[in-house]
Amino acid sequence: MQDIDKKSPRPIVTVVIPAYLRTAKLAEAIRSLLLQDLPADGYEIVVVDSSPDETNLRLVESLQAEALCSLRCLRKKPEGPGPSRNVGANAGRGNFIAFMDSDCKASPGWLRSGIAGFNSPRVGLVQGKTMPEPGAPHSVFNWYIQIERESFLYETANIFYRRQAFERAGGFLADMRPTAEKPVGGEDVDLAWKVKRAGWESRFVDEALVYHEVVRMRLLRWFVNHRLYICPKFVHDYPELRQFFVYGYFYEPIQVWVVLALFGILLAPLTLWALVLILPYIAARGSESSRTLKGPLRLVRVALYAPRDFASFAVLFAGSLRYGALLL
Repeated sequence: MQDIDKKSPRPIVTVVIPAYLRTAKLAEAIRSLLLQDLPADGYEIVVVDSSPDETNLRLVESLQAEALCSLRCLRKKPEGPGPSRNVGANAGRGNFIAFMDSDCKASPGWLRSGIAGFNSPRVGLVQGKTMPEPGAPHSVFNWYIQIERESFLYETANIFYRRQAFERAGGFLADMRPTAEKPVGGEDVDLAWKVKRAGWESRFVDEALVYHEVVRMRLLRWFVNHRLYICPKFVHDYPELRQFFVYGYFYEPIQVWVVLALFGILLAPLTLWALVLILPYIAARGSESSRTLKGPLRLVRVALYAPRDFASFAVLFAGSLRYGALLL
């Protein structure tokens, strides 16, 4: 691997990409970073790979020939993306640490714009704008991350930390499912709120733009969002996050009507009039905008989403019991 010249200028920012399989997407992510409009000695790229083979390692070695900046790959056992990010951050030399995922591509001005967000010594983290990759087809079964304003989740698809703030907060936690292709997550939320609780300020920078891969989800994954399980832990560990949820106890507005509908179903054996409580849910789902379903056909949307919404309730309820904090 390429050695680091300790006498070379200290880079301004270290870019860390955790990797697990998905070599083709990792190649796209790295190449987008090689096109940054920062001077080559102003940044370094550290890929931390936990794959079962050395395919990603060989990819990084092959890209070193076209890299003007420092580019290297570290290998470790699978523990989820959080510990991999910690390894990359600790190995880096930049005063700032930029995190991007392997299913993302950075715009040419990403690093320059993100660093500019640290316009005060009190700023500890900067979040950038994340959009779906251009030209991707629209579908309810497609998954991607889209962030157009500061998100209380502080997703690590596109985030910057001042090294001092990162190190004092202790870095990221390990994932509950370390070898899963799609981990449960939550380590990004935990770190950001540790930093904010320590008194650091946050910024959002539109120009620090990253494009996220649009993925066609398997039907089961669309119906059952396992990542919701960890959300009650957020409000257990950081009660101040309740302000970002509907009435403090509902993950999103539709869940209010799901709970009301469930009450109607449970009370129906006592009185059939209780089934009226299902109507607000039908009205809410049926009135949502749709490009293809009009008029009475909107009931098809209700039938499609109902199993998904009730499954989300079940996952959130299970998480609420596990972590002792109600979030539905």
